[in-house]
Amino acid sequence: MGKLMGVGGEGSVPTAAFAPGSLAEQKRHITPSELSEVVLQRLKETALADQSMARVAETMVRFTAYLERGHGIQSVHDIGKDHVLGFVFAPLPDPSGRRRPAIATMHLRRTALRLYFRIARQEGLVELDPTADLYLPPRSGVSVRPLTSDEISLCRSYSLKTLTATRHPAALALAEATARTAEIPHIRVTDLDLETGRVWLHGSPKTEPRWGYPSRWGLLQLARRVETLKAGSKHDPCLVYRGTGSGESRQAASCVAITETLERAGLAREPDVRPLSIVAWAGRCIFTETGRIDEVAKRTGVRSLDRAARLIGWEWEDEQSSKESSS
Repeated sequence: MGKLMGVGGEGSVPTAAFAPGSLAEQKRHITPSELSEVVLQRLKETALADQSMARVAETMVRFTAYLERGHGIQSVHDIGKDHVLGFVFAPLPDPSGRRRPAIATMHLRRTALRLYFRIARQEGLVELDPTADLYLPPRSGVSVRPLTSDEISLCRSYSLKTLTATRHPAALALAEATARTAEIPHIRVTDLDLETGRVWLHGSPKTEPRWGYPSRWGLLQLARRVETLKAGSKHDPCLVYRGTGSGESRQAASCVAITETLERAGLAREPDVRPLSIVAWAGRCIFTETGRIDEVAKRTGVRSLDRAARLIGWEWEDEQSSKESSS
């Protein structure tokens, strides 16, 4: 099947269903559902968890049905901001009528659509992202919350500003491996063991030294970063930090690198999202995998169970009290 190569390269928009004409004319006629298939194919490259992939896929199917069946839209070129707002805030069926969607549902819808329009812009199908200025109430009342797996996928996509970018993806990969912004600038090429899939984190005034375990996507980005750094002559360079400043300036530079990715993903303006939210996501994944808050503390470098519980947003004392009262 023929493909539009352009920005997207392999896996870009299929052209078999297009009418004859110029490339620009062909692109104007891609349907919302056709673009959805391309986006989901691209998402496989971000190593999104199966459960998250299923949620995003279901959301995109609903969005394309909303556009094509509800509004008669047959070209992504005709999608407007009103359509996006209508879908994100669309009420849900309820036995008593229709109810406003939960905040978490609206966030999921927005995340899925941001992925959708990012690919559309890469393909030259739209000029603007109608979700860019779409603000929602915060998902939580805490100062820092864990990102969701869907949001992590969004950050992975936006960290790759260009096909050759390596610094921002590497910073994100280290944060996914539980590295704090105070630790990231000290991590060197020799701290990375690609064969065993781990990276040595040196610790900080608030965290213990430990091994971090990047995701499959993260290991790929770190390997790309190492190849880029090998082109230079410096012996054993830092993976992300490029200066010679003080500890404070090093941490600030790492914070900026991650915050820039959060900003491009449209998450930085949310009051409960910080660079630490990525580490909190990793901690939440560890807890989901093991069910043990002590394992979360150990693998995130936290020095107390209370801090580990706060990091991942788990009310472990309330849960323990509930178990005791029911026994």
